[in-house]
Formats: sequence, structure tokens, C-alpha cells
Amino acid sequence: MTPDKTLRLKTHQLFEDNMQSSAGSRLLNLLLIILIIVNVVAVIFESDAAIGQQYAREFALLELVSVCIFSIEFCLRLWSCVERIQDSSSAPWKTRIGYLFTPMALIDLIAIAPFFISLFIAVDLRFLRLLRVMRILKLTQYFKGFNIFVTVLSKELRSITAASLVMFFLITIAASLMYTLESSAQPEVFGSILQSYWWAVVTMTTVGYGDVTPVTVAGKVVAVFVMLLGVGLVALPAGLLAARFGDELAARKRNLDAHIKHALADGIIDDNEHQALIKLADKLELRPEDLKLGINLQQKKHSKRHCPHCNKALS
Repeated sequence: MTPDKTLRLKTHQLFEDNMQSSAGSRLLNLLLIILIIVNVVAVIFESDAAIGQQYAREFALLELVSVCIFSIEFCLRLWSCVERIQDSSSAPWKTRIGYLFTPMALIDLIAIAPFFISLFIAVDLRFLRLLRVMRILKLTQYFKGFNIFVTVLSKELRSITAASLVMFFLITIAASLMYTLESSAQPEVFGSILQSYWWAVVTMTTVGYGDVTPVTVAGKVVAVFVMLLGVGLVALPAGLLAARFGDELAARKRNLDAHIKHALADGIIDDNEHQALIKLADKLELRPEDLKLGINLQQKKHSKRHCPHCNKALS
């Protein structure tokens, strides 16, 4: 391996390794997490006119330093991303172009975009602050538990979409009914179906602000049914996601157990196999405790089925 490739591999491992892998990776990730949080807090305080004017120089200096660090990070990730591709036949430039369109790369671009946009285009400061607050999305790179949520959403997308469509249909029907029943009594809030949508959404989602309420008897009767219906419908997507979360975690643990069982085929788990299991557990976003528990359980099962002296299978 050439010195250039060795440096590139080390750079990739420094950014992409998990938080428990090495002291260097752990320290770098911790510093970047602190910088992201400091940036988001600074944007929040800067939005206050008095604080923003009083500490304008400090906020500008923090923004300049942060953009420099985030830009260097993005360039290093782009340069070293070819190390994640095992197929050496793929051209590095193709790999880097593909990386630019990944969610993590787009989040990195959003983190540095406001500074460079403001250099060439006069943009509303509120819009720039909104983009800078989006830097909080970079935290998803360091807390891999977020990926489980994305996986669950992708697997339940069809079910959630169906439930959302049903809710939209019922909200439309509820808004149309309240327009018919309340428009003459309250034309200022139920003067059209579009205006009635506010009441229908607030009521169906069980938020119930109380700023718009029916006054006719028929309208109140319809509101009761809409509220009761909303309690069940809003809970439906939450129940689907909760069930899928449990199934996803169980499937990942079964996958890890299968690899542990394979590693124990010869009766022991050597250092290489243990490191491979640690990487697999991190990839599956399982805790080190889950890996330790899985190894203990599989070792007990293996000891019951094999002779402790010769490691031969027992009849």
C-alpha cells in the first residue's frame, strides 16, 4: 500500500470509526459534536437583536472558524470516502461523485453553505440562520441510533402513507361538514372549506387549541365524533412505528447471534473474530452490552451441546 493510500485509509478510519474504536476517533468526534452544539446555541442567541448586536464580532469569529473546520472536514471525508468501497475497479472520481449525493454529504454541504451564500448573494438573515440551525443534523453522523429510526420509517413507509391518506380524507370530510353546518353561524372562521381545515386538523390530531369551536348543536355533535375518531387515528401510526422498532431490534439481535454462533463453531472466539463481532454490532447499532450478553448466551448453549474437553458434539 502506498503512503498516500495509507494516509487516506487512516483518515477514513478517523472519521468513520465508531466512538469506541480508538482514542483519536473518539476525541475528534467529541470535538465536532461540541462544535455543532455551540454553533446551534450561538445561532439561537444571535437571533435576539440585543445579544446579536452586543456580541456581533464574537458570533462572526465563531462562524468563520466553524466554517473553516467544517469545510476541512467535508474535504477530508470526500477525499477518503473511496476507502469505504471494496471494489477497486471503481474509479475514485466516480466514488466521490456518488458520495456527494449521499444524505451525510448533503448535510455537510448545508452546514457550510450559508457562509458562502452570504459572500455572493444578499440573502435574508433569517433564512441564513435557518440554514445554520440545520447544522444540528450533522449530529446524526455521530449518534448512529438515528439510523434505526430512518430504517424503521423506510420499512413502514407504505403503512404510514396509507394511515396519513385516511386521516387526510377524514379531515377533508370533517372540514366540509363543519363548513356546511357552521358557515352561517360563524362565517369569519367557517366561511369556506379552506378555513374549516384549521379546525378539522386541530381537532382530528387531538391538539384542541379552542380558538375555533362550533356553536350549533349539529356542529357540536359532529365535533364529538371527530374528536373520538382522532384519538384512534393519531395513535395508529405511533403503534405501527413502535411495533416495527421492536421487530427491527429483534432482527438485528438475531443477525448478531447468528454470527456469534458461527464464530463459536470451533469452541472459542479469537481476537480477530471478536473484533469482527464488535464492528458488526456497531454496524447494526447494537450496544456493547448486547454483544456481551449474546456471546455469554451462545457460549452457554455451545457448552451444553459439546464436550468441554474435546469440543465434540454430544448426542
